[in-house]
Amino acid sequence: MAHAPGARFLILRLALQNLGRRRTRTGLILAAVAISSAIAFAGAVMMRSIETSMEVGFSRLGADLMVVAQDALANITVALLTVEPTDSTVPAGLLEMADIPGIGRATPQRVFRTSLSGVGGHGESVDLIGFDPDTDFTVQPWILERLPRAMGPRDIIVGAARSLPLGSEVVIFGTPFRVYGKLSPTGVGTHERGVFLHATGLLALGPAILARTGVTPPMLDPARVSGFLIELSPGAGELQVRFALLSRLAGIKVVTGASLLTGIRQGLAALLGGVVALVTLMFASTAIMISVLFSAIVSERRAELGLLKAIGARRGQVVGMTVLEAVIATGAGGIAGVLIGALVLRLFERSLVVHLTQMGVPFLWLDRPSTVLLAVACILSAALIGALGALVPAWRASGAEPYDLIRGEG
Repeated sequence: MAHAPGARFLILRLALQNLGRRRTRTGLILAAVAISSAIAFAGAVMMRSIETSMEVGFSRLGADLMVVAQDALANITVALLTVEPTDSTVPAGLLEMADIPGIGRATPQRVFRTSLSGVGGHGESVDLIGFDPDTDFTVQPWILERLPRAMGPRDIIVGAARSLPLGSEVVIFGTPFRVYGKLSPTGVGTHERGVFLHATGLLALGPAILARTGVTPPMLDPARVSGFLIELSPGAGELQVRFALLSRLAGIKVVTGASLLTGIRQGLAALLGGVVALVTLMFASTAIMISVLFSAIVSERRAELGLLKAIGARRGQVVGMTVLEAVIATGAGGIAGVLIGALVLRLFERSLVVHLTQMGVPFLWLDRPSTVLLAVACILSAALIGALGALVPAWRASGAEPYDLIRGEG
């Protein structure tokens, strides 16, 4: 047997025969692995889909805190925390100098209200809002439609109340700009009728505004901004960060948003992390179960393994047959689990997701390539668990003498 050219096929045949002879045990192994794989696959897809939906949904909640000058105005709504247009400003490097722990993301805004911009009707008061697209997390999540490219310094985003076609040209203080995107309705006045510019684009209007009005607004000074919008780091306390800002920075006030929504955002992020840990523990327990089960299987088949060694089977062939048997069983269980998980996801899509959509709550499924990748990973993980579970007992048994194995000793 050791030198037969068809030894590999014989090992495969023996492994399949062993699985077929013990159908009840094989079925139980397959069912256990299938249940674990189904939970892992469906759970992973759901977690990634929920995480993506959370990123979109929570990104529209705006900032947790806002830092503005002490005499500035602020607008607080259920959805957004926004800077009101006033001449009060703070230094552009304010937060960098303070180095406050607990701040996850921070983005500056410059808000300039004018009736001389040329946008809209004659003499219409318009809010020109300058923001940094690279750090922004409060404006761009509300974009309903946009041009298929990155936003540039000569692009603008208009609020939902402005009927300007995408890609059209708008002249602001004599400078042409392109309508890059349009916002969804936010319910905030500054956003509904506002015009959002790249920060560098707004600052470039300084000379034209000076020529038209005779004065350069303070927020158009590159060293000043109207305020900062802040998102807290996971686990950071709103009160602690607010106290740190007020104690380290002079001449400011800190406006808080909806603390309940902040808690929900941080709580759900922690919950997803806990679910990942539970799925990992479940896979680890499955691996231990498979290892114990195959230890019993190998112990039961010691006489059979001894006969194989007695007729010339090498140690590697004995181990390979046992491991291959485990890989086939657990791999088939992984495939069955992925199919069951896909069915569960389908049922979920036709029930809860449809209900959420009818309520206006968006649910974004994981994209198809990532879903297929997760399915393959679950199947390979199941097969790997089987291989590792059977390897140690098979290796120990294969090292014994044929006579001892046949007699059940060693």
